Amino acid sequence: MYGLYIHIPFCVQKCKYCDFNSFSGLENLFEDYFFCLDKEIESTKKNGDTFDTIYIGGGTPTAVDNFYLTKLIKSITNRTENCEITVECNPGTATFDDLMNLRRAGANRLSIGLQSADDEELKMLGRIHTAEDFDECFQNARRAGFDNISIDVMFGLLGQTVSKFEKTLYKAVSYKSEHISAYCLKVENGTPFAKMKLNLPDDDCCADMYELCVSFLKKCGYDRYEISNFARDGKISRHNTKYWTLDDYMGIGAGAYSLYKGKRFSKISNVKKYIEAVKQGGPALENEEILTEFDKMSQFVFLGLRLEEGISLDNFNKIFGKSINSVFGEQIKKYTNMNVMRIKDGRLFIKPEFLYVSNNILSDFV
Repeated sequence: MYGLYIHIPFCVQKCKYCDFNSFSGLENLFEDYFFCLDKEIESTKKNGDTFDTIYIGGGTPTAVDNFYLTKLIKSITNRTENCEITVECNPGTATFDDLMNLRRAGANRLSIGLQSADDEELKMLGRIHTAEDFDECFQNARRAGFDNISIDVMFGLLGQTVSKFEKTLYKAVSYKSEHISAYCLKVENGTPFAKMKLNLPDDDCCADMYELCVSFLKKCGYDRYEISNFARDGKISRHNTKYWTLDDYMGIGAGAYSLYKGKRFSKISNVKKYIEAVKQGGPALENEEILTEFDKMSQFVFLGLRLEEGISLDNFNKIFGKSINSVFGEQIKKYTNMNVMRIKDGRLFIKPEFLYVSNNILSDFV
């Protein structure tokens, strides 16, 4: 059983901070693009692959005609088993009928982008929705039968204070969603924000916002299971957990990545060129890398340590046939001596209070 990621690169409007492979104004490519997705899905049948998680992301999947998404989901549900099927949804791009159709087609999880409960902050980010739009979308999703919904929020926004972010958190938990993801704004090269002089909170302020987020969500019943992800009642993202535990997953669509049978590869990111390649019967590959044994061990540790529970020392031994200390003993000793890492009950993990600043720690394992 594998995870399947399906990339929908279309948006109504590109957000100012977004560096994902997504584009607005390509409505004329919808039909050809979904034809190619169907061809790619058909090609996975050759190996008899079946899926226990499917994640349809973007871009904005709900920005395309609802017919395409529902047809896509229906085309693959007969090759799933106890499958978590997530669709990313932006407020203002899906009606109640759209959401009802997605649920009937087989989607059973939604990821909805709130980002902020402040309309001015949303406008600054380039989002097309308001807080009221989000409210309507969430209520419609519940009415449509979705009982597993994730809400995205952001912090570290222009001019944002800890108290303003706290209002967004209060709003987010008021919906009693099953999952919340919280991300710090990062200014990426090539985005509109990268060309602007921005009044962003400093690192200390962002750290305070994150600490508030962790403690507040904990009080409200949300357990942190990964640096940026919180769930209640055990409703973690099964699909995203595959990335952090280095399980195999396949990606289809323009720019989609895969980790499959020891290879990491990606599809052509240019949408028109991707369509041309698939129509010509090719695999539409842009990059391909065969992972070395050290690559696999490094990524197992690097990604697994993002999880609050860390990694199992026994699993490392079973997968790679050697102890983790024989490969990364020096790094582990360094950070356990610094009281930043711990080994307990057969697991290696970063102490919770250091997870937010873990990038420097994780880079030592690459």
